Amino acid sequence: MKPLYRHMIPVIMSLLLIACSKSDTSPEDGDENPGNGSGNETRTPIPYDKLPTSSREFTILGPQFYVDLMGRQRPVLPAFKATNVKPGTLKGYVKDIYGRPLPGAQIGVRSSIIGGGYSSASATSDANGFYEILLPVGNVEIWGAKYLMDYESAKAPVSLFPADSNLNSFNSTDGAVKNFILLPYGQGRPDQISKGPYWPSSYLGAAIHLSYTLRTQSLPLPGSFPVGTIIVIKLTPLDLVHADEKVSFTIRKVIESNELYINNIPIGRYKIEVKLESGANILMRENINLKPLYGMKPKQATGVAEVTFIPGDPEILAWYGNWWIVPIIIEHP
Repeated sequence: MKPLYRHMIPVIMSLLLIACSKSDTSPEDGDENPGNGSGNETRTPIPYDKLPTSSREFTILGPQFYVDLMGRQRPVLPAFKATNVKPGTLKGYVKDIYGRPLPGAQIGVRSSIIGGGYSSASATSDANGFYEILLPVGNVEIWGAKYLMDYESAKAPVSLFPADSNLNSFNSTDGAVKNFILLPYGQGRPDQISKGPYWPSSYLGAAIHLSYTLRTQSLPLPGSFPVGTIIVIKLTPLDLVHADEKVSFTIRKVIESNELYINNIPIGRYKIEVKLESGANILMRENINLKPLYGMKPKQATGVAEVTFIPGDPEILAWYGNWWIVPIIIEHP
């Protein structure tokens, strides 16, 4: 019979190799750099008054009652360091669009097993924006990815965007790497867009909802709009969050339905102007708003007001928008 230590030598050598491949100082050790850079580069934000400017115009006809202002456009995404998959864990980095790490971001997962039960786990990103979750056994889905963003002298809980544009489930034994980005606008989950392109939660940008009454011959209510009336809405940015450009929007709406969702607005503060095509100012007043510090200012105006967007609930599903609509009722002058 061979001595026991002869059998142990291969095991000891394997453990030594594993130990030598892992650093005590960085969660990134063992990772490989991508060909387009180390993934640690950051860029300097452009001062607001030096941002390039542009404008976009939309005409909304017939029964259509929503518009997506930024469409499929997204800000330039930062690079991420290529990270090796670690079985049994989910790990990655969280950044803003400039490549700066975001500490304090919360990533949550849940695993399903036979019988329909769920187990959950979560982690918070560190000073380098790095997080790592020890996964519960089963089929894993990422259900939460949020960050408390500075907005209007307060904190707004916002959803994070997966850098590879998907949140496919995976087996816990395989492990996965998932990086996230804080975006100031952009389309959300593709399945949500296809189901409800008019839902504000389908977008990472903010939303304004205009509602109004249609005038009929049998019920010509004061302040109502005759079908076919053209209203013109202008949104001009006054301040923006994480922006690479200043975009002003002009929306011509031919009234047929009784509402208009203006979705996917880059986050910031705006001047809103609502007029008839003739130039006559339209009366505006804010509808029910549970966070009156945000929204339309003043709460009632003629033709012109300012708008800040309303942060949503603290609990956020991954890759869903989390800005409540700014609800505005308009009346024919």
